[in-house]
Amino acid sequence: MALRALGRQLRNLNLGPAVQTTSRFFGASAHHDDEHEEEEHGPAETPTVFDKLVNLTVVDMNGIRHKVRGLAGQSLSQALIEYGFPETYFFPNMGFYTQHIVDAHVFVPKEYWAKMPNIDPDGEEGGAVKRMFRDIVQDYQRDTSYFASYITLGPEFDGMTVGIGPIKPWCLHTSWAFTGVHDSKVRQFDKPTVEIWG
Repeated sequence: MALRALGRQLRNLNLGPAVQTTSRFFGASAHHDDEHEEEEHGPAETPTVFDKLVNLTVVDMNGIRHKVRGLAGQSLSQALIEYGFPETYFFPNMGFYTQHIVDAHVFVPKEYWAKMPNIDPDGEEGGAVKRMFRDIVQDYQRDTSYFASYITLGPEFDGMTVGIGPIKPWCLHTSWAFTGVHDSKVRQFDKPTVEIWG
């Protein structure tokens, strides 16, 4: 009984002025029919992780192709590490402030060179790049050689094919050097890279 009485009370209420007040407050556009509202606003489109995916083809040192997915804003070296390439493909970046960054030598197709960041050869980063070519890449350097940590993935790189370039054992200290094998993360990073000697 109580519900019926409440229903009668609600039906008897005069809601006319309240509707008018609401219309004046929000403006005439506050009232929409459902069809018009869907067309104008539609469902909310929140970006998902799939919208940020960058698809790459990476050719390893044995010539095997791998489909690698990275995220926009991530460096190419991070994407390669997360994919699971062997530790022997990586080395520490030789910049004074970037020794903690893992890097890799890669071959980038010439059609993507216009999208690569320019590095001042006389700046600190330029010096690090020169040291990495001299001490790590050595005579494996090619016209298309680049370093993966300097490539920030974005939509412009979607569909790019890169090759992982070979590297040579490097010396991190005059009294301590690799002997042809560089597959231990501990050995790669337990000496400061600023002590590299030519």
